[in-house]
Amino acid sequence: MINFEAFTQTNIKFILIDDTTEQVIPFANVLFSELENKGTSTDIDGVFYVSNTVKTITISYVGYETKEIKLDDINSQIIRLKSKFSELDEVIIDGENPAHRIIRNVVANKAINNPENLESYTYKSYDKIVVDVDDSKPMNDSLKETQTFLKDSYFFITETIAKHKYLKPRFSEDSIIAIRTSGLKDPNFAVLANAFQPFSFYNEHIELFETPYLNPISKGSTKKYKFRLKEEYLKGKDTVFVISFEPKTNRNFEGLKGLLYINSNRYAVESVDASTFNSGKIDFTIQQKYKFINNQYWFPEQLNFVIILGQGFGSFKYVGKSYLSEITPNATLEKKDFPFVSLTLPKNVGGRDSKYWDDYRREALDKRELRTYALIDSIGDKIKLDKYLSIPQKLFEGKYPLKYVDIDLLNIIRFNKYEGTRLGAGFYTNDDILKNVSLGAFAGYGFKDDTWKYGGELEIDVPGKKDISFNIKYENSIREVGTYSGNKVNNPFVSRNIIASQMDAIESYSIRTDMKLLRNINWFLGFNTAKINPLYNYQFIQNNNSVTGYNNSEVTIGVGYHVNEKLINSFGTTTRLANDAPVLKLIYSRGLEGAFESNFSYNKLCFTLDHSFMTKGIGRTTYRLDLGYIDTALPYGLLFTGEGTLDRQIPFVVKNYFQTVTPYEFLSDRYAHLFITHNFGRLFNNKGYFQPDILLYNNVGIGDLDHNEYHQNIEFKTKNHLFLETGLELHNLIKVPFQNLGYLGMGFGAFYRYGYHNLEKSSDNFALKYSVGFTFK
Repeated sequence: MINFEAFTQTNIKFILIDDTTEQVIPFANVLFSELENKGTSTDIDGVFYVSNTVKTITISYVGYETKEIKLDDINSQIIRLKSKFSELDEVIIDGENPAHRIIRNVVANKAINNPENLESYTYKSYDKIVVDVDDSKPMNDSLKETQTFLKDSYFFITETIAKHKYLKPRFSEDSIIAIRTSGLKDPNFAVLANAFQPFSFYNEHIELFETPYLNPISKGSTKKYKFRLKEEYLKGKDTVFVISFEPKTNRNFEGLKGLLYINSNRYAVESVDASTFNSGKIDFTIQQKYKFINNQYWFPEQLNFVIILGQGFGSFKYVGKSYLSEITPNATLEKKDFPFVSLTLPKNVGGRDSKYWDDYRREALDKRELRTYALIDSIGDKIKLDKYLSIPQKLFEGKYPLKYVDIDLLNIIRFNKYEGTRLGAGFYTNDDILKNVSLGAFAGYGFKDDTWKYGGELEIDVPGKKDISFNIKYENSIREVGTYSGNKVNNPFVSRNIIASQMDAIESYSIRTDMKLLRNINWFLGFNTAKINPLYNYQFIQNNNSVTGYNNSEVTIGVGYHVNEKLINSFGTTTRLANDAPVLKLIYSRGLEGAFESNFSYNKLCFTLDHSFMTKGIGRTTYRLDLGYIDTALPYGLLFTGEGTLDRQIPFVVKNYFQTVTPYEFLSDRYAHLFITHNFGRLFNNKGYFQPDILLYNNVGIGDLDHNEYHQNIEFKTKNHLFLETGLELHNLIKVPFQNLGYLGMGFGAFYRYGYHNLEKSSDNFALKYSVGFTFK
C-alpha cells in the first residue's frame, strides 16, 4: 500500500492529461518517491502540485500505464499518460467480491455523509460554462465552417460568482453576486454550472435532464451493478478504495458507469467520475470531489459536468465547472433569511473588475477563453445580441417579440371539431412601449361554424417579491362546456382541445389578480360575468320555466400549494422548477344571483392533488386525485363534464383523463376521480432500437347528478356507480431521429373499461390510442 499525505510546501504545478485525447485525468495517484511513500492526487481538473525538493514522482491511474518521472527531465507543466488495454477483471470463485463489502458500508453511512442532511450550510461558488463543438465526432460542412470561423475560441462562455445558503428541510437561496457572459451585457442570463447536476452523490436516483439514473451506491445496488476493486492506497490514516462500476447486463433501469473513490473515514465518497450508460443522443458526465471539513463533515469542493448533445453530425459539448469556497456547515440561519425565489439576481452584478474575478477563479483564463470573450463580445455588440434574449421566454409564453408588440402565436391557427380550422391574429404591446403593462387584442374566424371571435385584455405586472399581476379581459368567443378540474390549458395543439365539440357562445367581462403572499402558496382572486348561449340543442328547466340562454356572474378564489417549491427569476419572469413533490390546488367559486342580471346562486369547489414518486427497481408512479362539488342545480355548461377523450378519429392518449369515455358521456354536479400511471421504464433490455417505456394506467371515477330531469334534449349518463378502466402503453415504441438531437417517438396504448359501466358491445369497451413524445434515447 502507498501512503498519501498532503504535502504543504508545494510550489510546482503540473497538469495530467490523456496522451491521445488530451483530456485531463482527475483523481490519479501521485507518489513522491523520495519522501517515504508520501504523495498527493490530481484534482478534478487533473492538477497537482509538487515541492521543488522532490526529485522523482510515480503516477498511476486505472486503465493507464504507470509512469515514473524525474522532475529534472520535465520541461513542461503538462504530463501525459498512455492508456492501456483493459485487463480482465478478477474472477471471484470463492468468497465475496471485496468491492461489495465496501459499497455496503458506503450505503450504510449515506445518511451521515450526505451534505444535504446537514441542518444548514453556506458557501460561495465560482461557476464557469463553455460551449463548443464536440470535435470527437464527424461534423457536417456548415459546422466545420463555423468551427473554422471560431478557431481558437469557444462558441460561448459564462462565469458567475454566487452565494449559497441552505436550511433543512427545503429552504435555499442562490444569490448571484457577479456575472460575465460572452456577447451579452444583460445580467439576467445567469447560469450556475452546479444547477446541471445533483449537489451531492447520495440520492437513490441521480436526476439528469429529468431522467432518473439509479445511483451505484443506492440500497441493493450490488444486485444491479458490476463492481470491481481496482486499487487501494493509504491517505494519511485512511484508506482510499478505487472501485469501478457499470450496470449489469439485461438491466431494466437507467444506469451510470465510472469510478468511485471511497475514503475509509466514514466510508464516504471522496471523488466520483460517472457518465451515463447507453444514453442515446445525449451523454452526461459528472465529476465530484469532496473534502473533510472541520474533521466532521464531508462536503463538495468541486463539481464538474460535461454534456454532449447529439451524435454524429453536429453534436455540441457543454462543459461546466463549479469551485466551492468559504464553506460553513451548520451556519446560523432562520426561515426568514430566505426569499420566495431561490435564484436571486441583485442589481449591479455586472461590471466587476478583473481583480475581483481573479480572487475567485481557481486558474486564470486561458488564451482560448480570453479570445472567446473578445470575439463573441464584438459579435454581440455588432448584432445587439441582448435584444434576442427575450425570444426564448416569449416563445415559452406563446408569443414572438417584435418592436413595440408581441405576436400571440396561440391565436394564429387553432383546430377543434366545432370550429374546424380557425385562423386569426393576436397582438400585445411589450416593454418597448410601457414596461410591465401590456394591452392586447385578438380576432379569429372559424371556417366550420362561420363565425368571428374576438377580444382584448390589459395585463399589469407589479414589480416586487410578491409576483403580483392584474388582468382585465373582454371576450366574445366560444367556450367548451363543463368546468372540469380547472386543468384545461390554452394550447390549440393539445389533443384534448382538438376533439372539443360541445360549445357555448359567450360574451364575458373578467378581472383577476394573481399573487404570492406566503412561501409555497400562490393564490388568485377573480370576477367574471358572461352572457351564455348554448350552441347545441338544449333546454334547462328552472322553476317550471324553460331556459336556453342565460347570464352568469361569479367570484372565484384559488389557492395552490407546492411542496418543495423552487422558484427562479430570469429575464424578469418567475419560473417554477419541476419536481416530484405534491402539488395541491383548491378553487372555490360563488355564483352571484342578481349581479349583472345573473340567474344563479351556487357554491362550487374543485380540488386536485398531483404527485409523483420513484420506487427503486419498479419505476415512477404519477397520480392525480380530482374532486368537484356543486351545491345546486345549474345549466349543462356550468356542470362537470368533458373528462373523456375517446374519439376514434383522433385517438391520442391524454393524461389525467378517461381514455375509454367519450368527451361528454357523463354529467355530474359532484365527482371523485383518481388517475394513476406507472412507468416501468424500459423493461425489454436497455440496448438496441426496441426500447419502449412500459406504462400501466388505472383510472377510477364516481359521481352523481341531482335533478336529471332539469336537462332536456341532450344525452348524458351519470357515474353514480364506480367507473373503472385499465390500460397499457408502449411509449416511444417507434422513434425517428430529430435534428440529430434526439428522437421523436410514437407509442401505442390499449385501454379497457369494465365493471358497472361496461358497455354491451365488447369492442366498444376497448380503445386503441397513439402517443407522441421526445426522447434522447
